[in-house]
Amino acid sequence: MHIGERIKKLRKERRMTQEDLAKILKVAPTAVSAWESGRNKPLMDKLSLMSTCFDIPLSHLIEGSPIVEDDPSMEYLNEKNVRFIGVYGNIPAGEPNFAREYIEAYMPTLNSMLDTNKEYFYLKVNGNSMNKEFSDGSLILVEKTTYVERGKIGVVLVNGHDATVKKVNILEENITLIPSSTDPFYEEKTYNIKKDRVRILGKVVQAIKIYD
Repeated sequence: MHIGERIKKLRKERRMTQEDLAKILKVAPTAVSAWESGRNKPLMDKLSLMSTCFDIPLSHLIEGSPIVEDDPSMEYLNEKNVRFIGVYGNIPAGEPNFAREYIEAYMPTLNSMLDTNKEYFYLKVNGNSMNKEFSDGSLILVEKTTYVERGKIGVVLVNGHDATVKKVNILEENITLIPSSTDPFYEEKTYNIKKDRVRILGKVVQAIKIYD
């Protein structure tokens, strides 16, 4: 049984039409139809919402893993234990304000995976400069901060242009951004923090990887 067949089964068990599910997920009914027929696959944010809607583990929806009733070790997504984090396709140039107009979707994320005193955003990875860590199209969860420890992966804005995701090494007034790629085209670059208007936007704390 493929993922679309599981969606169809779960939907019918709950006596929902494709239109009903589409309204909850804020997609067209044709999108639900395409998923159920196997012509297309839903994105992770829609899968997470369906997990909440159907009250099942995400692993069952994606992989068909068995559902264990009343399993105390299983944490389900619900409105009390989840936070909806904005997903950005890119960070706008200039002085990023993370406005809602740039948000492509919202990803439900368990509070147990987050620090209640921190702010977060998801960023969609573009390109292969970090493909040893995560491939093009993967989602990374970023904690908003202006400091990244040496060797950790950060989201950095250079010269007010689109943000880049790299390993970070700061030494006095210089910052070196280090790729982690199988492509030799990508090389580490060093900038002067003040002269090159380098700004750390956050550090990567989690990744939802895309596998071929």
